[in-house]
Amino acid sequence: MLRGQSKETAKRVTNWSLMVFSIGGQRLAARIEEAGGVRPWTDPMPVPSHTPFMNALLRHDEEVLPVYDLAARLKQQVRGTPPLCLIVKREDGPMAVCIDASIPTLKTIDPQALQPSAEPDPDILGYCEIEGERVPLYSLAKLGMPTTTHAV
Repeated sequence: MLRGQSKETAKRVTNWSLMVFSIGGQRLAARIEEAGGVRPWTDPMPVPSHTPFMNALLRHDEEVLPVYDLAARLKQQVRGTPPLCLIVKREDGPMAVCIDASIPTLKTIDPQALQPSAEPDPDILGYCEIEGERVPLYSLAKLGMPTTTHAV
């Protein structure tokens, strides 16, 4: 606890652990609590859907996951062979997101240093500085859900 700081304040200011990954070479971050792991990408099976950017299922052993095409939404192409599968802990259940082949890294940030997003993207909680780069912090738990605002 810092001098002059109450116990309540010290408890509230807890650093966040982030997973930093990339899609199309663009770095993105997400809170580690919202990531269910990274595994090799397997070919998804296309399925009809009216949900934007969700039109495939991915099978891994006995598990079947919906696929959210974040690369298409960002107008990017996933880089590297083979790409990786980020398992997202979305509020309504796990889903798969294809990410670049480069292994994600872990970083810690002070959430008070988060810069607000000027864009009207409900999936971006804000921006953080990672190695001198402004990186969007995504809410994986609400990724692609049809809401207009997300609480941090």
